[in-house]
Amino acid sequence: MAFFTLACAFHNTSRLLERTLPLAIRTLTRPTRHEFEVVLVADRSSDTTVADLLPRLRDLGVDELRFRRTARLAFDGAPSNNFHGHHFTTTKPYLISFTDDTFMLKTEDEFDVLDAVERIFTRHPEVPLISKVDDHDEWDAPLVDIGSEIEPGVRSVNRAVDQLIMYDTARFAGPAARLGAWHPETFVGHPGFEYQWENLASHVGTTGGRRIAYPESWPLRVRHSDLRNQPGSMHGTQDEDVKIKCFERLVETSGLAKT
Repeated sequence: MAFFTLACAFHNTSRLLERTLPLAIRTLTRPTRHEFEVVLVADRSSDTTVADLLPRLRDLGVDELRFRRTARLAFDGAPSNNFHGHHFTTTKPYLISFTDDTFMLKTEDEFDVLDAVERIFTRHPEVPLISKVDDHDEWDAPLVDIGSEIEPGVRSVNRAVDQLIMYDTARFAGPAARLGAWHPETFVGHPGFEYQWENLASHVGTTGGRRIAYPESWPLRVRHSDLRNQPGSMHGTQDEDVKIKCFERLVETSGLAKT
């Protein structure tokens, strides 16, 4: 039996969170034979937003709420770099991070996601992280195979995306530190040049003999509950109403379509 931290990044979309988070927890943990904790990270949220969350934590399934203002010691680049850089923890062996606009749904109710994660990490010491997002065709850069499959149904790929990243924390932390993961000035978000946390995570996972596992055959659908500002952009609308409509459409279609 292993211990997992499930960490959800949240900013200010409370109406969306009450839809996505319970489904994500249910998808990841029911059933499971492993122990876990659920951490909600309210980064850049207002005091009022966080105060409103407090009485709802039990219903949302949250064990711990973290709140950080980022007026000081903010990471450069995308705002989500603050979630990853400030809140990555190595006190538990496995960390699963996702965002408040991540849609997750299993197509086999008895599939134990946490157990499947542990099995990949146990069998493949060269794998520091696992990522799965099914709408990768929308990304600004394509998902590409690097070498042969890690095992049947599990691809070795070039990148991870922060809608869902699963870490072996000990394997990831050392190389990430050497690449500057916890230095705010490491990251860049200028037009024409982006180096965000998911770029650094992908760098860790594709160098030094390491590999990123993409479990394509798992009965797990993962989609981004948002639309792109324009085709090929890495940026979504960030409009809560748009995200809710995407989520509701994903529920209607069992994760197959969001428009």
